[in-house]
Amino acid sequence: MTSTYYYSQVAKLEKESAELQKKIADETKRDIDKQKEIESINRSITSTTSISTLQSKQSQIRSKQNDLVSIRTRIADHHRKLAEKSAAIATNRQLAIKEQQAERKKQQDAEKREIDKQSKIQQSEREKLKREQDDYRRSLQFDIDEQKRLLNQLVEASYTPNDSFISLNDEVKQYDLFISHASEDKEEFVRPLAEKLTASGIEVWYDEYSMRIGDSLRRKIDEGLKSSRFGLVILSSNFFKKNWPQHELDGLVAREMRGTKVILPIWHKVTRDEVVAQSPTLADKVALNSSIHSLDDIVKELKTLLDN
Repeated sequence: MTSTYYYSQVAKLEKESAELQKKIADETKRDIDKQKEIESINRSITSTTSISTLQSKQSQIRSKQNDLVSIRTRIADHHRKLAEKSAAIATNRQLAIKEQQAERKKQQDAEKREIDKQSKIQQSEREKLKREQDDYRRSLQFDIDEQKRLLNQLVEASYTPNDSFISLNDEVKQYDLFISHASEDKEEFVRPLAEKLTASGIEVWYDEYSMRIGDSLRRKIDEGLKSSRFGLVILSSNFFKKNWPQHELDGLVAREMRGTKVILPIWHKVTRDEVVAQSPTLADKVALNSSIHSLDDIVKELKTLLDN
């Protein structure tokens, strides 16, 4: 049974007890009234009362005394039942309290189990997140190490005249590097890079340096591409969204298709998967990475390549 059941029994018994108390009160009033009636009859008997009247009054008294016995029997029966109800109320109240305590403990145990369950789930999620973070760090470190290894191989090769990055065209170029980029990357990365390249003595075709008011954009870009030894392509999510950088890249790819290796990619805030999704051939090229190399590192590597 539940505590609710026992408390409903208590309420029912209390209601029945109240009814018994009312019955006792009513019967007690009748008892008093009967006693008053008997006293009244006794007072009415005097020394002058006739024998027949006396007999009649005595008969009335006996009848009322019998009524008193019945009333008092009922009162006693009501008191007995009231005592039983009181005992039952106490018993049910104790059982209700006991069940309530058991229910509370059961609820507390259930809440504790739920807390433990949620704690285990959270611990599992933390461990899963840590594993994923560790896997990502290992994957990132692998990519960094692979990039460094490939770059070191490129530098150690010293770029001999037979190196595939040397232009097969003997034409003297006006610029060392043509910087192909998205304008959104200019402020944060491209302009500081161009300034450092220029400061290091590298001739750079960069739109802010090489374009003048009234110049034809397409003609100047085509001239820049033609007049540069290499195309420094800043690959970023912005780059892949733009048309003009794609036009510049197409021009550089066209030169490579004639056997001249001219594209020097720099990955700027992009992952290998993003580059592969846009251009698998670019993803296979050895590239510098702005997330790994500082601007000074990038300038140093490019200057080493150009000097050889």
